[in-house]
Amino acid sequence: MPAAVDALNPFAVARRRRDWAVDSVVSAVALSEVFWSATVFADLYRELPTWWVGLDLAVGALAAPALWWRRRYPLALAIVLAPIGGLFMSAGVAGVVSVYTVAASRRFAVALLVTVVHMVIAIPYYFLVPLAPGLLPWLVVMVLIYGTALSVGLAVRSRRQVILGLIASAERDRADYERRLHEVRRAEREQIAREMHDVLAHRISLLSVHAGALEFRTRAAKGGRPLTEEEVGDAAAVIRESSHLALEDLQQVLTVLNGDGGNDPGPGELGTDPPPVGIADLPDLIHEAALAGQVVHLRQQVDHDLLTGLARSAQRTVFRAVQEGLTNARKHTPGTQVEVDLSGSPGTGLTVRISNALPIGATRAEIPGAGSGLTGLTERVRLDGGILDHDVRDGRFVLTIGLPWRT
Repeated sequence: MPAAVDALNPFAVARRRRDWAVDSVVSAVALSEVFWSATVFADLYRELPTWWVGLDLAVGALAAPALWWRRRYPLALAIVLAPIGGLFMSAGVAGVVSVYTVAASRRFAVALLVTVVHMVIAIPYYFLVPLAPGLLPWLVVMVLIYGTALSVGLAVRSRRQVILGLIASAERDRADYERRLHEVRRAEREQIAREMHDVLAHRISLLSVHAGALEFRTRAAKGGRPLTEEEVGDAAAVIRESSHLALEDLQQVLTVLNGDGGNDPGPGELGTDPPPVGIADLPDLIHEAALAGQVVHLRQQVDHDLLTGLARSAQRTVFRAVQEGLTNARKHTPGTQVEVDLSGSPGTGLTVRISNALPIGATRAEIPGAGSGLTGLTERVRLDGGILDHDVRDGRFVLTIGLPWRT
């Protein structure tokens, strides 16, 4: 990433307060070497030409403030200071600092080359200025000084790379967490939508059937015997009961979604476990459909105890599949008979087949299940490891799901 690359070079970004303080101290130390050299090496300077001493001190005084630009132009400054730091004693600190700066901000090969150039250029100083210890000690001192600057700079750069790697890793982890958080929340929203659809679509379709029946009988009574108060009361009671059951189902879903007493849940903890319905609830479901005038035949070709021993999620999927089939039949083909078949075994899996006759001339676009109900059911079946198929066969709409047998 560009930010990470720039961060490897502290001179490519604007100075912070800490950078201003460090650069000020470094420049001050380099400038103090001018006065230190004039004092400590006074005897040595007396043996040199006056013009050389003046030039040495002047160059050192100019090299110190030049370090102020080491963050922006590290390599260029190191190249300029190579002959200056190697040939003028008062500019030695500035040269060493420039080597450190390159090592801390450039690749190892570049830093090593700059260090070698500085050391090679510093060798002639021994022949220009009479030094008592000799050439070998001078070389050892140069290697130690510049080698230390190189090592410290490389260590700083390595540490910076490690920090940047950790930052990049943290950013990737954060992005991955946000992606997974988004996926979890989306899955929870989809599950909520499926539950709301499954529960409310069933109840509202029943309510619509009862209300439609009352409307039909009321209009039919206009041309003949009017409805008695008892008949109107019975019809209203059925509608009221259906409305009450719809509200109860909705309250059950909302209670589950609210989780543990209204505490703010985290992602994946929204309490979206669906209401506990299963195969044992199928008779009640079919009875409700029968009260609405729907004819349903249930053929259970598997031992009931085996079915009720299935995993809870599989039982819930079977219940929702039958519920969706009955709801679609009521909405799209009212008055038709619905066949529900349960078959299978622990070795072959469970198959649920729901079918109903279609009106003559119905097109594929008009068959039941063209809405979002089958989409949600398909996802529910997929999450349980099963498959869903729906098609028109011999004038009937057939909804088939296959589930693995899990207990």
